[in-house]
Amino acid sequence: MNNESLQAFRERLDSNTGLVSKRRILVTLSLLLLAIQFTGAVFKEANTFIFKIEFTNQGGLSIFLLLAVVILMIRYYSYAHEYHQELFKLMAERMMSDYKIFRFNHHTEEISGLLGDGIDLFGGDEPGLQDAKYETDGFLRRKIVYQKEYHNEEGSELLDEDVSLNRYNEKWTRWDFLVLYSYELRYRLEALLKYRENLDLWGPYFLGSTAIVLTLIKLDTATIQNLWLAITT
Repeated sequence: MNNESLQAFRERLDSNTGLVSKRRILVTLSLLLLAIQFTGAVFKEANTFIFKIEFTNQGGLSIFLLLAVVILMIRYYSYAHEYHQELFKLMAERMMSDYKIFRFNHHTEEISGLLGDGIDLFGGDEPGLQDAKYETDGFLRRKIVYQKEYHNEEGSELLDEDVSLNRYNEKWTRWDFLVLYSYELRYRLEALLKYRENLDLWGPYFLGSTAIVLTLIKLDTATIQNLWLAITT
């Protein structure tokens, strides 16, 4: 794991004022909505610089906050999406440094670990495998990406080559893939608990989703239908 890469990522994350402001507002509104649903809290008035607002329709306030949370979650995702991808890359880097999963022997140029059978290539023929990367390729689809040198009339160039981990044979089975995925889930959980940037990014989604679900559960059917019509028309 490259600590410099992690530190640089944290600095960029913390310095993104748009992301930070959307996260703060989303968390605040989600907590307000949760307070209403869990405790039955009643907000009577709000002070502005110009005048004072009194809330007389508490049900309407819940719906207003619900819509605000939904919109803010969409806005927040548009700011956070690129960081989600980088978080996965950092997690995958830690995962690929685990010798039980992947190990490139520089003396024999052979690949061992769980992914040895999944890749099924000789490192001497594909030296780029020593810097192999673990990437997603769709829902529950994974692949190994490495650089391979190609020669042409103009010289040589390095291009990305990939090995699908969803192609099974006698050596690499569905069970092996499930074991690999269990390792991935373990590293995802470790990242969530150990590295604060994961909770910084995913925490607002959890709060917002919980607030939305609890609010919808407590709304009556007629109100939900009217809310849906208001959104779709």
